[in-house]
Amino acid sequence: MIPRCLVVHPGALGDVLLAGPALGHLRALGFRTTLAVTSRLVPLFSGSGLVDDACDLEALALHRLFVEPPDPAAHDVVASFDALACWLGAGDSAFRANLARLGRPTVVARAAPPPGTGCHVSRHLLETLAPLGPLPAGLPSVRLRVTEADRAVAEAWLAARGIGPAEAVVLQPGAGSAAKVWPGFAALACRFRAAGLPLVALGGPADGPVVQALLEGGALEEDSLVRDWPLPEIAALLSLGRAVVGNDSGPTHLAAAVGCPTVALFGPTDPAVWAPLGSHVRAIAGPSGGAPWADVDRVVAALQTLLAAPGAAAPDEPVRAGGGTSVGASVGRGWR
Repeated sequence: MIPRCLVVHPGALGDVLLAGPALGHLRALGFRTTLAVTSRLVPLFSGSGLVDDACDLEALALHRLFVEPPDPAAHDVVASFDALACWLGAGDSAFRANLARLGRPTVVARAAPPPGTGCHVSRHLLETLAPLGPLPAGLPSVRLRVTEADRAVAEAWLAARGIGPAEAVVLQPGAGSAAKVWPGFAALACRFRAAGLPLVALGGPADGPVVQALLEGGALEEDSLVRDWPLPEIAALLSLGRAVVGNDSGPTHLAAAVGCPTVALFGPTDPAVWAPLGSHVRAIAGPSGGAPWADVDRVVAALQTLLAAPGAAAPDEPVRAGGGTSVGASVGRGWR
């Protein structure tokens, strides 16, 4: 019988995507993996190919294991698995003790490396799994899969606007916090539009003010805006993009995970620790200390270099964790 491993990650979309190499390693060790995440992420990861199954973290009621004695029902749910990798509760002694009583191979660790180490999150998460089996020399290659149904939805939306696969540049102008929002999107979008490039922009529930400002300033058109799509359909749309330029945010990590050439723009967070994974990714940071920066020329140059590099990604080419620039496709000089 194939051993079953429950993997618990309480983080947001980008945080969980950085666990991709660790999830790939667990499957390489022979585990059938179930990923427990927030409910919004379950549909995306259920069909991602990164794990065998996904479930709602809240439904596990793990909070009942943070007390003594533990709730038997919550204990029994976790005990139904053969191993556990939990990036939650590492600082709570009662939680760790309750899991240890299961008598199964168990990892309880923090979801991010200690501050100041400079270790990338993906490497940290992989190294926490050492108790479950030998670690690989490098980060396993990963790619998030999109379904044909979701791809068909995205293709139809693009076709209705006269845009084909690998034609549009997708912008992710919002972020989880205002400090992460790059201030140059309006100028960048206007430059792309002046060059005749098809543009698509993502607008999630928290992106309203940023997106509205771009619409009112004429940098974007309402018809080019994708508002509040389900994550699996957003993943499919990103997989069909020519390139993505986005803030340090979940959708930008998602673009990298599906293999779209991605320029990730960083402010207060350190790309050495939080950059999206993939060989088709360029992470750009501003001045030290996270001061706002709006160097549009620098972003355009990074995207041109990324797309002009040899070794363009084929539709089904795997994304390799770690960074680098190996996607091709020439870029029009009008961008400058």
